Amino acid sequence: MSKTITFASLSAAAVLGISLLGGCATDKDFEKKGQDAYDKATDAQACCDANTERLDRMFEKTMRK
Repeated sequence: MSKTITFASLSAAAVLGISLLGGCATDKDFEKKGQDAYDKATDAQACCDANTERLDRMFEKTMRK
């Protein structure tokens, strides 16, 4: 659940930041910027998930010793 909340927070922050900095843009410009923000947030979440999995494996390995 926290991963979903984190992802939603990243997405919302990215879209809000772009909308504040975007000025007057056409719908297509806004859609592209929104999609770019969404893609960046997705990439950031994937990286976070990979790091979490790596740390979990390291912790489990340490606990087995």
